[in-house]
Amino acid sequence: MTTNDINDNTSFHKTRSGNTKLYFILAVFLSIPALFLAPMLFGKVEQDTTIQDQQLRVLTVPTAPLVRESSYTRQRYYLGKVETQRSSLLGFEVAGMLKEIHVLEGEFVEKGTPLAELDTQRLEAAKMEAEAQLNEAKAAYTLAQATLERTRHAQKLKAVSIQQLDEAVSNLESQQARVARVKAQVNRINVDLAKSKIYAPYSGTIAERRSDEGTVIGAGQTVLEFVETARTEIRIGFDREVSAKLEVGTLVQAMVRNTPLTLRIERILPGREQTTRVVQVIAVPVSSAVELREADLVEVSLSQQIDTPGYWLPVSALTENARGLWSCLVAVPLEDPEREGAATHRLVRRDVEILALEKERIFTSGQFNRGDQLVVNGIHRIVPQQRVQIQDDAVPEQDKIASMKR
Repeated sequence: MTTNDINDNTSFHKTRSGNTKLYFILAVFLSIPALFLAPMLFGKVEQDTTIQDQQLRVLTVPTAPLVRESSYTRQRYYLGKVETQRSSLLGFEVAGMLKEIHVLEGEFVEKGTPLAELDTQRLEAAKMEAEAQLNEAKAAYTLAQATLERTRHAQKLKAVSIQQLDEAVSNLESQQARVARVKAQVNRINVDLAKSKIYAPYSGTIAERRSDEGTVIGAGQTVLEFVETARTEIRIGFDREVSAKLEVGTLVQAMVRNTPLTLRIERILPGREQTTRVVQVIAVPVSSAVELREADLVEVSLSQQIDTPGYWLPVSALTENARGLWSCLVAVPLEDPEREGAATHRLVRRDVEILALEKERIFTSGQFNRGDQLVVNGIHRIVPQQRVQIQDDAVPEQDKIASMKR
């Protein structure tokens, strides 16, 4: 290899090394703007992605405007008991052996129907004896009359003394009293015979048989329990506030064995029950469509207006708060909704006090502001301070609350 060849080779390597440095400097120069532009470009993309994610995460909640009520109507329930208007414990006024009972338990009988009777052999024998004594007394009275007539005639002839005439008069009066006494004895035995039978005092049903044939019954001992089932009444205990507003003839609604029943106030007793201090009210059913039995329980409902302001809320809008309290969520308009993306409202918790509870709604009192929109349902998937959209059909939700009120 000549000296010229070596020099040419060295010159080639120097030229190539200079081109490489030039390319490197050019690459560094071009990468400097890229380093400044890349964060801006990626930040813009990330911001757009965040806004899209926020728009996807914003929930739409159903709301309804809050309407303040000056009062509310509360249903109050009272318990009544069905009673028969008349109930009797039947027995004999005289003692004797029970001969026969003509009825069975649960049997309905009309007024005047014979129910039971005693063995009357002893009374019939006593009656026969008394009647014989009555005939004897009548014969003695007839003889005394004839004796008095003869004595008066003899006294006119001066054949007897005045003393004998007086004795004849006294004897007649004595025999007359004897006849009256024996007649009374016969009448008493007839009364005992009549009292030896029990008749239905009114139309009703045999509730219970307490004795059977062959039993020796004492005077006044109960043999049959008898109730009047044709007419029933309901005894209800009301407190002072409610009873003061009731009037005779007022119609009230009730439930018996899950069946609706209309009652009419028949009587309001003047006193109070000693233990519970309630006023007893007697009501009767308006119609006989529902069969009432003695001791049936009747639930009576009365509407009472309470002059306390508040708000009717659906049950689905309430959530349990700490320490046994209750609260709801309301949607408050955002001050700057443009910075929040798609969100238009912010959720705020409001504590409420429950005043009355009905089937699907609750009357509450709480601190609400003008413009608050009540979240009516779906509160299990949202939390306070969450940004949300409210549903456009808030008016139908309010109509729903109004319909529950009706």
